[in-house]
Amino acid sequence: MLSKEAEQSIKRFKSFSVFMSSMYESPGNMSKSKRRFFRWFINLQGIFGPKVEGTTKEEISLDGINTWKVSTPNSDPNRILLYYHGGAYSMGSPKSHYSLVSYLADITGTTIYVPDYRLGPENKYPAQLEDGVRAFKALINDFNYSSEQITIGGDSAGGNLALITLLKLKEEGKYLPNSLVLLSPWADPAGTGESYNLEMADRDILIGPMIKKVWENNDNLYDGYLNNEDANQNNPLVFPISGNYENCPPIMIQVGTEELLLSDSRTLKEALERDKCIHEYFEWEGMYHVFHIDVNMPETISAFKQIANFLDKYSS
Repeated sequence: MLSKEAEQSIKRFKSFSVFMSSMYESPGNMSKSKRRFFRWFINLQGIFGPKVEGTTKEEISLDGINTWKVSTPNSDPNRILLYYHGGAYSMGSPKSHYSLVSYLADITGTTIYVPDYRLGPENKYPAQLEDGVRAFKALINDFNYSSEQITIGGDSAGGNLALITLLKLKEEGKYLPNSLVLLSPWADPAGTGESYNLEMADRDILIGPMIKKVWENNDNLYDGYLNNEDANQNNPLVFPISGNYENCPPIMIQVGTEELLLSDSRTLKEALERDKCIHEYFEWEGMYHVFHIDVNMPETISAFKQIANFLDKYSS
């Protein structure tokens, strides 16, 4: 049964998503001014959302990538979470996720780094992957953390970036993070899974209205950051549901039952089972896409406690 706070959150974000979808244009046709408005509006969630008392942020550079270092009085300076924000690779920033990572840092006892990686359509893939890898390596090479101290995490597109960064590091045969934490990961940017349908779009109050506009315009879900020639669904560095996860660190997945990306997580779970990768998987009944953005909900706090328990087992 949903909490009263969750019921209120659903009503509020439903209005928000309908408003945002009313302004949808194909990425190639959207003006710079409208794109700036979208990004500014998305950032408001994190800027004005609640933060844990005593939260601090420091702007630093990870190999040239502007990054927010977020911590609370409960954060361990040696327990690191490199967190990639969501936003379909075309929106979002450390600002948009400031409220989320404040509570996540406090409950998990981590120090969180949120890189402001390059966005599309100004910067098309593989710019995002390059920045994801650079940020991880900078924590090791420039800040003297060991890979065993670092967890990689992210939500939605940031979950995609966490996965493809892991797979790229594995391909290079170098150091890997101690674990991954994924919130509603966008593991299938082409949207080929069974949950990508109109019924689920009506149930998904956060991104459903926008995705329906994408379909009505005959656009691809990935058009905001990916060129068609790079949309090879057999390339795990773009579509991580096709990846091989043998010998990868433990991976945690949280996803809502009322979201279009539900099949992304279920398919990814099957891949982890196939490759015998240690994982923990949680479907949150009645929850929308990346419900963690609303830290006022008891469901969000409980989800963060799940993550804390996972990290207690697998992070240094």
